[in-house]
Amino acid sequence: MKNLIQKWTDNKDAYKNREIGSGVHSFVTDVFKSAIFALKETASKTSIPHSYTHDEKGLKNGRPDFTLFIDDDIIIPCEVKCYTRIKEGERQLLRYQTEFNKKYGILTDGNQWRFYKSTQYKTFYIDDIFNNPQELQIYWQDYIKPENYYLEIFNPTGQQTLFEDELDLNDSLDREIFFDDITSLIKNFKSKMMNLGVMGQIPMDINKEFDKKAVEISYAYLIQFILYKVLVDNRFKTFEKEYKSMLIKIKKAIKDEDFYSIIINEIKNISSYISEKIYIPFKEEQGTINNQLIDNLKKSTLTIETIAPWLDIIIFINRYNFAGLKNEIFGFIYENFLKDLYQEQSKGQYFTDPAVVNLMLKEIGYTQDTIKKQTQQDKISIIDPSCGAGTFLYSAVDKIIDSFDDGTEDKSKYIEGLIDKNIFGLDIEEFPLYLAEMNILMRMLPLIVNDDFENPIDNKLKIFKTKDSISEFLDIGISATEQKIDLLSHLKDTNLKYPSFMRDKDNMHEMLKSLQDENGSRKRFDFVVGNPPYIGYNQCCKHKTDFTLKIKDKNDTSITLGNVYGVNLHSIPSDPKRYRPNPNLYAFFIALGIALLKNNGKLSYIIPQTILTAGDLDVLRYHLSTKTTIEKIITFEGNMFVGRGLKQNRPVPTSSLIFVVRKKEPTEKHTVKIINYTAQTDKKGTNFKKFLQNKEIKTKTFLQSDLRENTDNWNFFKYSDIFRKLLKTYSDINDNIAIYYNHKLSEKQFSNSFYFDGGYNIDEKQMEKTRGFYSYPKIDNSSYLVKKVKGYWRNERIKKDDSNFIGLRQGNQNYKFLDSKYKVIWSYANSKRFFYVHKPVIWARNQFCGIGSDDRSEILYLLSLLNSKINIFILKKLLKSQHEKDFLLSLASIKNFIRVPIITKKNKNIKNKIIKQTENLLLLELHQLKHFVEFTTTLQKFKSIATKDNYLILTDMDNNKIPQKITVKPDFIKSFINDNFNQNDTQNETISLKTLKHTEAIDKKEQDKIKNYIDDLVFCLYFNIEIKKVGLEHAKTIKTICQKNEFYNYIQK
Repeated sequence: MKNLIQKWTDNKDAYKNREIGSGVHSFVTDVFKSAIFALKETASKTSIPHSYTHDEKGLKNGRPDFTLFIDDDIIIPCEVKCYTRIKEGERQLLRYQTEFNKKYGILTDGNQWRFYKSTQYKTFYIDDIFNNPQELQIYWQDYIKPENYYLEIFNPTGQQTLFEDELDLNDSLDREIFFDDITSLIKNFKSKMMNLGVMGQIPMDINKEFDKKAVEISYAYLIQFILYKVLVDNRFKTFEKEYKSMLIKIKKAIKDEDFYSIIINEIKNISSYISEKIYIPFKEEQGTINNQLIDNLKKSTLTIETIAPWLDIIIFINRYNFAGLKNEIFGFIYENFLKDLYQEQSKGQYFTDPAVVNLMLKEIGYTQDTIKKQTQQDKISIIDPSCGAGTFLYSAVDKIIDSFDDGTEDKSKYIEGLIDKNIFGLDIEEFPLYLAEMNILMRMLPLIVNDDFENPIDNKLKIFKTKDSISEFLDIGISATEQKIDLLSHLKDTNLKYPSFMRDKDNMHEMLKSLQDENGSRKRFDFVVGNPPYIGYNQCCKHKTDFTLKIKDKNDTSITLGNVYGVNLHSIPSDPKRYRPNPNLYAFFIALGIALLKNNGKLSYIIPQTILTAGDLDVLRYHLSTKTTIEKIITFEGNMFVGRGLKQNRPVPTSSLIFVVRKKEPTEKHTVKIINYTAQTDKKGTNFKKFLQNKEIKTKTFLQSDLRENTDNWNFFKYSDIFRKLLKTYSDINDNIAIYYNHKLSEKQFSNSFYFDGGYNIDEKQMEKTRGFYSYPKIDNSSYLVKKVKGYWRNERIKKDDSNFIGLRQGNQNYKFLDSKYKVIWSYANSKRFFYVHKPVIWARNQFCGIGSDDRSEILYLLSLLNSKINIFILKKLLKSQHEKDFLLSLASIKNFIRVPIITKKNKNIKNKIIKQTENLLLLELHQLKHFVEFTTTLQKFKSIATKDNYLILTDMDNNKIPQKITVKPDFIKSFINDNFNQNDTQNETISLKTLKHTEAIDKKEQDKIKNYIDDLVFCLYFNIEIKKVGLEHAKTIKTICQKNEFYNYIQK
């Protein structure tokens, strides 16, 4: 103790500014090792009783400065701050506490020592510790006794609390703590419930889903306590008084294990009240858990450990204030849940901000005025077929309540009836449906319970778990192809493998029946809204989603790519695809949404902007523009989805678009309103409500017939008049690239064929390391030649059981492309440039695309056309969505959007010059150092390289200087040597003569000069610009002429 006192006295002033190293951390380490705590320091990630670990990089890595390991049940995080700055560590400690079941914690600045249990703490000061160390020593021994943990939390003696008030869940920092806290609570609650046998009702035939199901049940059980705390904190009736009374009973009962049954009974009463007075369907749901729980507890002697899970729940809800809570909290929980349970696979699901939801409801007319008018006509039914945590359903309920609520019991019952008949949702996961249920119940609480009456909800809300929303409604009469309807058989086919509270059979039957025509009309639905999942068809197949299995089953005709609820997702009538397309899952939801609508009903989804550009979604653009009336398309330049788990600032890599359509064929003169919101710039997080009130929006109108005539791509409507003018000019005065890919045309014009093709049906895992007939290319975006390889492949086309068998894919033109001598290839995803290949290459599927031919000159010409600034500019404008992570460049995109100049006698010389200069461009990439330096030495090893005058100076191992003459481009070589053989990089390396001679030496400046010149020549061809003199020496003159064209400077930006 004497040494501790001396250390504190000598260094406390320094501890005000120094934390780690010799700072206050050093003092705290000595205190933990002292007789007071008697802890041993160990390496991190050990579990030795009565030890601690010290992490000086804790804050940086999101870990506590010290972690004290008392035993398996008591692990104590310790946060250390500089002397006099202890308050800075309060929230950090609270975050660290959430990682552990028991909420212990120590916060100190060396002077003040706080010992936490949950948010309560007792303080000791260092001078008092020095004067009477036994007092802290005795307290410490009591502090770490397991039996004292709950006793002291519920019966604090002279202790302070971390915050004077409960944590506010409308505060982003408190919400951050809440997320970690609830995740930890559920994990521990689930484990303890499983140990008690409460999870026994989960069917074991779905064993792989067992853990996920156990988490869902635990969340669902906890939600009822959150709902109860909402009633307490918002001061419904006498709940606040009753809750305080319950806490008093628990405080008394916890002191004697003979009265532990009182605690269980009090907590059970919460669940009973919710199911009897708020939402009667809960009685069956939670009753199963409660009854099994009580039965299990009766079989064993109650101990503090057996009742601990319920005490933890009370501690948890008591830490937070649920007053004025917005429904979005459940969306936030949902995203956390998704992150925890589905890290191994993409579900393509994103939480939609309430402000965005309200905008969409407004755009389809789901407003108070419409609801009041259409209620009498029974035209307010709405469904979200991928409802998740129910954000859309909550807002729809909110609109209904605001339309009719007058505070009376009669109106409350009337509103409950409207919600019961008109609000519907489906999801593939059970857990978010529990949240959706809570979402809606929270909004309905003032109708259910208040000072004047209690009006519990009798009927189950109409939200359903489904194996798959797409297959849920097949064969019930809503597809364009009428089939025999057998609802009972349909319900049997679509039933889950196990009984679920989130799939009431009678309610499901009633909903499906309401979708059938009766006397030429249907009962539902008037509106379809949502944020459908975004994942590719191949990914759905990998998950074995029900509808994909049906599509693959040739004996099942209920759904095919050519008929998804009457929508052809394979091909448009005038342009049948020769391959099986890969439409995104949201395309299927659009087809379903339209089918769910009554005639004249409205649909609005928020989806990625890939609907405007994706080649395989031309079918949707065709169907929407020909079979529905498109009222609005709203695009956003900002990210509309951000991570909700922490500070809501993790952008989700997807662009966003909202569209509103009416199920009605368009009139010829119908106009579509196009609205674009500018980019969000708030760096602290996205305030969507503020963002959507932005006055700086751009609005345009287009004839729907314009969209119908441009189904290849709809990105054009987002852009300026000059871009549309450029595109029209480019298209009108140039030729279709079909003169190359149409073999009859190409044979006639070039006496050769050009094969536009993708990869082959091979398994790249079987790639060989030793040189084979084909190379598997590896792209280097700094070059135009493909010089790197991933591996090799043998030319096996006969033996199908051979690992290197080259199978043909649908769409392959036999092996014609493979056998072509010369090729242009590019990456399908995120292509940066086009590459020239003159060696045999092969790849799997559509990793790359290519154009192959035996006509070298035309391939070189196509290479420069495709790499030109004008074509790269057009492709990115038409196909790249701002916030999509991928830029997809398919063969169809090249065929649809690339035009080729019309070549005449007048401009033939320009084309020839382009081909010649393209050769020169590529030749530069073959240059090695030996092409610039005359190597005369026979010495093989050198320690350094430099340049002087026009010589390469080699220094041998004996420090002799050996000059080698630079014969070509001395300035380039000097710069090259300086950049690539810097002394700092090579001072410990030996350089061989062979390596030196064959070092790649590409003059990038020269290459850029040639590329720029080629681009200008290409521009001249595309826009019929006459130039009298052609040659690299006239490049400046040619550029000056090009700059007079109105489009030239525009595409340079």
